[in-house]
Amino acid sequence: MEELNYNIEKYFDKDAHIWDQFLQQNTVNGTFLQSRNFLEYHPKGRFVDYSYIVYDKKGHIAAVCPACLIVNENQRMLISHQGSTFGGIIFGGKYYCEHKIIEIIKCLEEFWKCEKINGVELRITPDLFSQENCAALEYGLYYCGYQDYVEVSTYIDYKYYENDILRNFEQGKRTNVHNCLKAGLVLRELNTDEQIAEFYQILCENLQKFGSTPVHTLTELLEFNNSRLTEECGFYGIYDEEKMLAGAMMFYFANVKVAHTQYLCALQSYYTLSPMTFLYYEMIREMREKGYEKISFGISTEQYGKKLNFGLTKSKEAFGGKHTLNRTYWKELI
Repeated sequence: MEELNYNIEKYFDKDAHIWDQFLQQNTVNGTFLQSRNFLEYHPKGRFVDYSYIVYDKKGHIAAVCPACLIVNENQRMLISHQGSTFGGIIFGGKYYCEHKIIEIIKCLEEFWKCEKINGVELRITPDLFSQENCAALEYGLYYCGYQDYVEVSTYIDYKYYENDILRNFEQGKRTNVHNCLKAGLVLRELNTDEQIAEFYQILCENLQKFGSTPVHTLTELLEFNNSRLTEECGFYGIYDEEKMLAGAMMFYFANVKVAHTQYLCALQSYYTLSPMTFLYYEMIREMREKGYEKISFGISTEQYGKKLNFGLTKSKEAFGGKHTLNRTYWKELI
């Protein structure tokens, strides 16, 4: 291996501008989810931010690594930033070739060892949200001794989707949609705080069945909609006249033309009408009309991919969904 050509520095608040500028202009696998604008909606103290910036010898940013530190029983673990769904090491385009990827990984590891980091876990950006596929990074991590676990995610690629949306659905889903259309259900975009609060109430009731709560608070969702992520998120509701029966929160990854269903929910009292099926139908239609090339429905796995929700996966497949893998890499350092 040639002499290491990179300098590693820890991220500080003063670096926010150059970090976000790098993400917006130069990366192959960066999204708004790794921007400081997004990560820093979390209140101070929720996480221990332990992010890094990789500079080349000329002082240009080659990569960034949004990360957090977790200390447990004297073990110092570095993990992909807890404020984002995925991230790992985000590379600039001119540095996304195998020998540079491997060299940057090795440089980071040497720095982490000096920081007494015992182990690393990196949730890399999936192919679906990257401007280039992740094969070079995946091999680089494998070459450097990382192990991985995988989670299965479902999406639709409109390029392989029939124009008549219902022709892609299984018969049961088609029947559900026809029944909702006959009942007069309609899709509306949610713009006001009151509408989003109503959506959030339905979401909380849905998750309560599973002993869970939303990742985001209502206050955070309102901040996304009103100021922080005005171009990157949207809210929608399925209505029976003036009553909201189902709702969705979407994330927009405009740089790769992918829309992602962050939250989907429906009133359980209207289960027999299946407004959730109609919500899927309308979001598939709406995102295609907005010019997106793919729509993502997220993962259907738990416990590091070892547990598959067969019912959820089957339901997504019934809309014509196909599968891709989300990978997380880990390694013990010291």
